[in-house]
Formats: sequence, structure tokens, C-alpha cells
Amino acid sequence: MKTRRGQVVTSASMAVLLLGPLAAGAVSQKLRYRFDTVTNPVTTVVDDSGKGHTGTVQTANGATVVPVTGYEGQGVKFPGVCVGTTCPKADITSPDKADLNPGLALFTFGLRVRVTLAELSSDHGSNLLQKGLASTAQWKLQLDDAVTGRPSCVVRTTGGATPIIAKSAVGVADGTWHKVSCQRTSTTLTILIDNVAQGSELIPPDYDISPVGQPVTIGAKSVGNNNDQFHGAIDDVYFNID
Repeated sequence: MKTRRGQVVTSASMAVLLLGPLAAGAVSQKLRYRFDTVTNPVTTVVDDSGKGHTGTVQTANGATVVPVTGYEGQGVKFPGVCVGTTCPKADITSPDKADLNPGLALFTFGLRVRVTLAELSSDHGSNLLQKGLASTAQWKLQLDDAVTGRPSCVVRTTGGATPIIAKSAVGVADGTWHKVSCQRTSTTLTILIDNVAQGSELIPPDYDISPVGQPVTIGAKSVGNNNDQFHGAIDDVYFNID
């Protein structure tokens, strides 16, 4: 690796170079989907973190998830905008595992997203990445603003109490790739767009987020009715314990 003259590359600085500024601490990657080895149409997704959280495509009404040119390598594209109960529906699902239930731990999760204004749905929200539902504990990244495509981060403690929601001040529906991340620190839940904080909310240190028994889903919460289907493209999905 090229370095400036006299610069010393330590293991810690190497981690920052490879994983970015959020990896400056003792980051433990629990899930990573790069999508670079998927088939067309996509059926399964390898977990590049090495933790074995294989993703499986679930579909209804003739839907497919297809590979597209990603931010780096390949990404995946979900079904287009459609209104009605017979619309194509698809998600990528990974079963519940204990290391994806952070509890009181600090964590970061997110993905790269490419979506246009025309791909925003006016009749429902769009769920990008989540574990848990509104009736359970939950961590979630959603795209519910149908005007400018402003994403938000949602966490919900055990028992399905009122959620904490950090909303972005800027939208991402411009047809280009954006990195969207949700980060829990000791005091805040923050949403970052392209590594810049764009909104935050206070979070109590004893706020337990343990969606036990719930799968991870990408692109929608299910393939049933009112599944909050996302209609754009996704790349580089991850979940880290910080």
C-alpha cells in the first residue's frame, strides 16, 4: 500500500482505511452482503462477513430480484412501482441469530441505495433493511417520504413500545448511489447520508433492542399484503456491533 514518506501504518489505521471512519473502534462485523456472486434472478446471497447469515429471496405474484450494476461490483434491484393486491412482491430474508440482536450494545447498520423519485411509492412506505416489526423490538432503515425520499432510522425496545426515529434532513431519490447508515452511540441514534450526520435523536443507555425470533429482511418486511415494498436498487448491506 502506498503511504506518505515517514507515515507508519498500524493495524488500527489499516482498519480505518479498509472499513471507513466508523471502524475506528473495535468494530465487529456481523452481517455483510456485497451481492457480487449472485445469480440472475437472485435466489440466495452469501454473507461476506463470514458469519453464515445466508440470505434467501422470497417472492410472490411473479416477482424477481435481479442483479444490477452496484456501487461497487453488483447490487440488486427489487420489483418496480405497482398499486394493488396482485403486485409483485420480494424481499431477501435471513433467519434470526443471536448476534444480530444487539441488546444494549452500540451498533451501526446500513447499505447503499439507488432510487429515483419515480420509484418512490405514494401509497405505502418502503422498508430498506430491518429486523423486527412494529409489534416487537426492532432495528430498521426505511424510506417513507414519497416527495424527496428522505430516509429514517427506527429502533424499538423490547415489547414494541413507542419507537425512536431519527429522520434525515436530506433526500436520496436522485438516481445516484448513496450510503445510508444508522448508528447507535451511548446517547444518540443518528442517521448518516454519505458519512455525514443528517439527523439524530436521544436514546437512553438502558434502551434494549433485542428482536429475538425475528428475521432480517431487505427490500420489504415480507411478501404479504402491505409489505412496504422498496422499488429501487440496493448494494453493500451491513450490520456491525461497534
